[in-house]
Amino acid sequence: MSFLTPLYLVGIIAVGLPILLHLVRHQPKNVLFFSSLRFLEHKPPQTNRKNKIEHWLLLMLRAIAVMLLVTAFARPFFKNTDIELTAADTKHQTILLIDTSSSMQRGTLWKEALQTADEIIKQADENQIAIYTFDSQLTSVKPIKDSKQDTPQQTQQTDRERLTKLTPGWNATNLGFALSEIAARLQQQAISDPTGTLLQNSTIELITDFQAGSQINSLSEFSWPAEVQVRLHQLKEKQTSNAGLQLLALDEQGQATVRIVNAGDSKQEQFQVAYQTALSESEQPQKIYIPAGQSRVIRMPAIDEQQPATRIVLKGDKHDFDNNLYLQPREQANITIVHYGTPAAGSTESPDYFAKRAFPTTPQRKIEFLTVGPDSPQVLLSVAKIQLMIVSRELSAEETNLVKNYLEQGGVVLFSLNQQQTSDTFQLLISRSEQNLVSEADVNGYALLTNIKFEHPLFQMFQAPEYSDFTNLKFWKYQRLSLPEDVPHQVLARFDHESPAIVNVPLGQGHLIVMTFGWTPEASQFALSTKFVPMMNAILALNANMIDTPSQFIVGETVKLPESLKAAKVSVPKVSSIQLAVGQQNFEQTVQPGLYQITSQDETTPVQKFVVNLDIEESKTAPLAIEKLEALGVKLLNHNETTAANSAPADLKRQALIREMEQKQKIWRWLIIVALAMLGLETLLAKWIAGKNSATRKA
Repeated sequence: MSFLTPLYLVGIIAVGLPILLHLVRHQPKNVLFFSSLRFLEHKPPQTNRKNKIEHWLLLMLRAIAVMLLVTAFARPFFKNTDIELTAADTKHQTILLIDTSSSMQRGTLWKEALQTADEIIKQADENQIAIYTFDSQLTSVKPIKDSKQDTPQQTQQTDRERLTKLTPGWNATNLGFALSEIAARLQQQAISDPTGTLLQNSTIELITDFQAGSQINSLSEFSWPAEVQVRLHQLKEKQTSNAGLQLLALDEQGQATVRIVNAGDSKQEQFQVAYQTALSESEQPQKIYIPAGQSRVIRMPAIDEQQPATRIVLKGDKHDFDNNLYLQPREQANITIVHYGTPAAGSTESPDYFAKRAFPTTPQRKIEFLTVGPDSPQVLLSVAKIQLMIVSRELSAEETNLVKNYLEQGGVVLFSLNQQQTSDTFQLLISRSEQNLVSEADVNGYALLTNIKFEHPLFQMFQAPEYSDFTNLKFWKYQRLSLPEDVPHQVLARFDHESPAIVNVPLGQGHLIVMTFGWTPEASQFALSTKFVPMMNAILALNANMIDTPSQFIVGETVKLPESLKAAKVSVPKVSSIQLAVGQQNFEQTVQPGLYQITSQDETTPVQKFVVNLDIEESKTAPLAIEKLEALGVKLLNHNETTAANSAPADLKRQALIREMEQKQKIWRWLIIVALAMLGLETLLAKWIAGKNSATRKA
């Protein structure tokens, strides 16, 4: 326990007053003289009885009351850990934040950055230093929590060694994210410091070229803490001329549309762009004029098919880190769809007529649609090369085994229960022989879809309110399906009579999508509705073997890999191949521009190629005005200004915290209440003792 005004404790001496009063010697009063005392021997009055404490309990109550009153005037309170932290964390803390984006590769910028960082470490010998780098992400080199572990000498030596291992990369600059993340971590660190002293004694030393593409607008969505201050070390390159390339489009013929950006402080306005192949330098360069701070969009000539270009090269500026634009035309995928149905050329009464037209060939895919009728020869294709099977008729035993094998290997089958005869095939596929699993539904007029699972990939494209209306889709007849509970399945949509309409039945590694209706005009309006083609293609996309990886990425972007990729490796420019784990779906090592290639040990999975290019924002190298940061709420420090000059002394804040804590606890009130209770008890006890003595005397 501590006291706000401890001098009042001197008053504890007053506890001797009751004792003194208790032991005071009383002289006899009212002396009576007898007529004759000359024959008696003179003796002084006996007062020994008064020198003894007769009522210990009364004395103790009075003493306690005095001590409680004195303690109350001293304003006691209980300490907590906040007071200890306020007294302990008075040292300065430096957070070194270094820009490692690709624009720092220009000229001598990186060398100057390391020199500046080294000077900060020297000057901060008594401070605690944390080191972070940033580009599109924030990377911890020496986190804040480790900045207190070493002695100052060990810290300087270790920190310099850490600096020598840093190099600028190829990522874009996201300064807004880096600053807000560091400020949030400082706030988290100081969450147990209610005085804010820890935040005020922290300085972010920001070393960056602070170029126009630094992406600081996200700071407008962050409430910058008033205690945290930033000292900006803006590095400037003497050779300011710079321009960059951005790929806007690359059509099927390999003709590229490119945007060229010239930096705002560039002194060069004449540039050249040209294709470059793997075997030859650029030929027939195209001249272009771009004023400083502006951009131009040009359409490049078609690529020679005999000697395809691998990149577009820009010439004419002082810095070449952003002068290459890598190209990878998207290859057309071959997709095979097998329909077990009844061939009917030009007949709208056959499901085959609509199914065939739901999968058009596009520049991104080439569709081979095979219709297998009851009398057609069996499919000789390998199961792994079929992307989708559609069943709209009764299958033979051999065909049923083929479809089951396809499902076991991860295929997707769309099964239409458009007639009662197909129910036997369906029950063979799910290996169930119960009766009445499928029966003809009695439809009064028409049925509608309800309880649609819009979160499923089959309906995700209809989640928006303008597309989620299915009330115009009517069904004249359908089959009532009653799957046992022990058959794993998910009902994706129901009819308004609660019977399942579309069901997903996992079988093996594949998916059996069951539609309990037909899509011909005789059974429903499904094939004639706007929902038909998107849903059929969504079912095709459920196949895990479908590889639809884009071919153009930006440095730092995550590449989504197909689920079926097995034991694949990725060839990365200037780096040895990276082996992927089985089932790995994300590839995040897009760390530098160039051509990447995914090779799977599974021979049925084709080689995938994609390119990674630099973010065009890094080509905007004109320096930003420092006021841009201040306008977003960031507190900036001058180079000769210290945080200590702006912060209040720690002792004053500690005193303020103590007063606040004492005011909250108010222990003195309880002490006075207890003291009054002691005095009341003492009064009652004294009255009782006095009454008892009087009664004794009377007796």
